[in-house]
Amino acid sequence: MKIKRQLRIFLLLVVLIPLVAFATIPINRRLAAQGVSFEKLICISLLVASVIELACIMFTIHISSTISKSITFLQRSTKRIADGELARPLERRKSHRGENEITDLIVNLDKMRLTLLENDERRKRFIMGMSHDLRTPVAVIKGYLEAIDDGVVSGEKEISKSVNIILNKTRQLEAMLNSLINFVKLETTEQKNNLHLQPLLPIVQEFAESSINTGKIFNRNVQAEINLSPDTKVMLNRELVLRALDNLYSNAQRYTKDKGVITIKAEETETEAKISVEDSGIGINDKDIQFIFDIFYRASNSRTEPGHGIGLSVVKNIMDSHGWKIDVKSQVGVGSNFTITIPKRDLKA
Repeated sequence: MKIKRQLRIFLLLVVLIPLVAFATIPINRRLAAQGVSFEKLICISLLVASVIELACIMFTIHISSTISKSITFLQRSTKRIADGELARPLERRKSHRGENEITDLIVNLDKMRLTLLENDERRKRFIMGMSHDLRTPVAVIKGYLEAIDDGVVSGEKEISKSVNIILNKTRQLEAMLNSLINFVKLETTEQKNNLHLQPLLPIVQEFAESSINTGKIFNRNVQAEINLSPDTKVMLNRELVLRALDNLYSNAQRYTKDKGVITIKAEETETEAKISVEDSGIGINDKDIQFIFDIFYRASNSRTEPGHGIGLSVVKNIMDSHGWKIDVKSQVGVGSNFTITIPKRDLKA
């Protein structure tokens, strides 16, 4: 039973004591008129009051026990989270009396534990990916500089060639750091909270037109099927949404061969709006699907292509900041389909 309900019953019993006392006055008068002795009337009144008082005492003990046990259980659970024991699920306190507000809190705490565990795993993958990707150009730069310093590389042509390689790796390192800085900027609440109610159709049309023109330049067959109402308005950050869509198109173009087909679709129902970017490219292995939105992660069949593994992380971050959802379906050798879903709660007509 909920603690709040138990307290209400307790207060009701407390209020009943004086009410019963007043209610027994006319009853006692009638009984006295019928010849019942004064001592018996007193006993009857005390008996009724004692029963209610006993019930109050029992409820007080019960409520105190419930709160005490729940708080002790909650204390142990929060201590485990504070000590970093995130992998072990929080066990809900078993009670034949049912659930209460504190046991409900345990459920929310366990959800928080799962979120912390997921964020911790993402942080570890982030550090590992960053260390791996940044180490490569730094090692090359260091190697060539040491070769020049030790005289292993000599001669004007060899030194010039080595310097050019160092410059290329430096530019690569700079591009990676800039991408990383832009990714971190998306974590700030300033950009996440900068959402405004805007029509969705013009943004999707602008993206589709830009993609079609880009496709012509890079010899890709880009098709667009836009079925959105002009009245559909969405809380969004226009710059970030266009950036996310552009990243999806860039990926589709990168992994689709010449004359390949890229399809952009947008449609809506009574409950949601969907925007998808589908390509006929190399596809993604099943083992890579769950990791493709992690920063610096690159699918096994995409490592021959240029890139830093940040683009899809940016897309996922932007979707999360809007409260939207992004899903991917892919088949190796057939292509991939990235779909953004905007729930109806985010739509305003």
